[in-house]
Formats: sequence, C-alpha cells, structure tokens
Amino acid sequence: MSETATLIERDRRFAQIREAMAKDNLVALIVGGHGASFTRGYIRYFSDAHMWAGDSLIIIPLDGEPVHVLVANADASMPDKLWIPDYRKNPNPHDEIVSVMKQRGITKGRVGIGGFDKVITVGAYEALRNSFPNISFVNSDMLVDRVRARKSALEIRQIREHLDFSRKAMDKFVEIASPEITEREAAAEVVRVARVGGIWDDLTKIQVSGVSVLPRDIPLDCTDLLGFHLEICGPSGHWSELNVTCAFREPTAAEAGLLKTELRAFEEVCKMAKPGVTLGEFATAFEQAIVEDGWKLGEPEWHYFLHGQGMDSIEWPYYTRMLEENRDVPLEEGMVFSYHPHRDTVPSAGNPRVFDDIVITETGAERLSGDWDLGWRIMQ
Repeated sequence: MSETATLIERDRRFAQIREAMAKDNLVALIVGGHGASFTRGYIRYFSDAHMWAGDSLIIIPLDGEPVHVLVANADASMPDKLWIPDYRKNPNPHDEIVSVMKQRGITKGRVGIGGFDKVITVGAYEALRNSFPNISFVNSDMLVDRVRARKSALEIRQIREHLDFSRKAMDKFVEIASPEITEREAAAEVVRVARVGGIWDDLTKIQVSGVSVLPRDIPLDCTDLLGFHLEICGPSGHWSELNVTCAFREPTAAEAGLLKTELRAFEEVCKMAKPGVTLGEFATAFEQAIVEDGWKLGEPEWHYFLHGQGMDSIEWPYYTRMLEENRDVPLEEGMVFSYHPHRDTVPSAGNPRVFDDIVITETGAERLSGDWDLGWRIMQ
C-alpha cells in the first residue's frame, strides 16, 4: 500500500507555488490537465486527483481558496479527503473558471497559466482572454515546473515504494520468459503484478531484434536477445521506468564490453551528479566515459538522454543533444530523473541499454531502484 500524501503535503505545495506566484506578480494561477501520461501531472500535484480522461482546470488565487473544475466525476479518481473542497463539474471547465474569477473580482493584473504550451485548449484560452480584457495572461509553465521539479521527502518515499512494484513486475517477466507464451500473455502477467500493487497505468514494450514494439499475439522470440520495457504510474501518481534484457546465449565480446562500459559510465556520472552540475555536464561525463573505453559515438538521437519524472511520465527538465534548451539547467537536490542515454557506437555492438530512475542528492545521484540488476539476464 503506497504511503498517502497528506494535507500537510498539500499545504506545503500550495505555500511553495504561492511564493513563486508572488515573486512573479501573479494575482492568480490557472493550471490545466488532460487525462494522459504527459499532461495530467499539474492536476494531480495540486489536487491529488488522478485523471484518466477528460479535461480539468484549477484556479489558485494568490489570496483565497482554490477551485477545481473537472468535466465529470468518472474522469478521475479523487482522494478520500478532497484537497480542494470547492470542487465543481462542467462540460467546459473554463466556463466555470471564468465564473469564479468574476465572483472573486479577479479581473485585472497578471494571471499565470500552467500548461500554457501543451495543455490549455485554444477554446479555454480564447474564452479567458475575451472575458477579461484587462488581465494579462502569461505562460507560467516554468514557474510550476520549477516548483514541482524538487520532490519532497514524502514524494521520494512514494517513488521508492513504487519502484518496488516495478522490480517485482520485471522479475515476473524474467521468470516466465519462454517461447511457450505469447508477447501479450507475458505482458499481461507482468501487468497483473503491477495492478495488484495499485498501479494506475502502464506502457509495456517488447524489444526484439533491436526494435521495440507493443506486445503482439505471437510467441516470445527466445532465440537471441529479448527485452521488456515497463513504465508504470503508481498509486501516488508517480511514474517509474525500468528495462530488462534476457539473453538466450552468451553475449559476444563486443556486447559484453559495451554493457560493462555503460554500467561504469552510469556509476561515474552518478558520482558527479550533484547539485549545481548542469544537464550538459552530466551528458558530457557519460559520453567521455564511453569514449575513454575506446568506443566511437555515432550521431546523437532525437531522444531525451535524461528527463525529469514525477506525476508526468516526462517532466521538466529534459535533455537531448539535438536541442540547445536545458543544457545549462543545474541539477538540484530532490530532482528525480529517468536515466536512459541513447547512443549508437561505430561500429555497432548490439543494443545494451541502462534504464533507471535516480534522485539527486548532496553526494551524487542515488538509484531509486536499489540493487536492481541492470545487466543482461543470461537465461538457462
């Protein structure tokens, strides 16, 4: 049973966001969410309501009680004790937000929108602008992202507990992997373990012949290397990401050597990943470790090398060599990341991957999966 977030945690989050709002001269903040793995985190963070469908908006005045509006009760799982007692339903949540703002006299000044770039709908934005010509609506994505990027002690405990479910589910795949069952049957058994642990959502992918696919109704290919990738959302709303590769033969010298280098690189970058180190420096340390062992790196990929993970599967800050943004963002104590550097070597040496979830501490990055075996499982 996952440790439940308390009203003390709620009050901490609202105090932090209001402090940030005051510094940015906001009279109110509107945060939005859709029922999807990349776009519902703001709503869960401020209400402890888990969305699985529909749209939702929360308005947080700088002074006064917040209001939470959802399309329908069926679109979310609400906490036993509402974090936001003023909870309303409306087919168009923005209509209710407009009404609240008029009732509260929020008709001028700066109002932030959290979810401006990827969440708020065109209809909601236009309704707000048309209703309040004297309000300057501003993009507050970064304001909210910076607040929730540093996880509380409670959140870290919740994520650790959640990783225990991930490990048990992945152990199940290793236990049952055989050509006697289909990809879908294997995925179903893994997810069953997760569901018993209170898991909300999952992404399961089979990795065979270097390609990742959704589970199919065909027997598991146990002739070479067989991977299983699992991303799950736990009872607390936090996500985790783990990967395992079952080898039905001994790895070649090149494969074994590259994975050994990958694991050494992970260990090295975890040591240096302390508060103040930038994401760019983190990535450079990984690449240097790979090159030091004699490997030549191929072209960078359009894939996040490192990304924040919390109540959205991918949260700020996120990093890839293909973009300039975020490379100068410093690590902070309490930030949680999904670590899975994508790189190709020249010449190719197979596809060993290291996936794990880490938390930044004063002494370096700490693995949240504990002693989870990141090496290949050599099947007998």
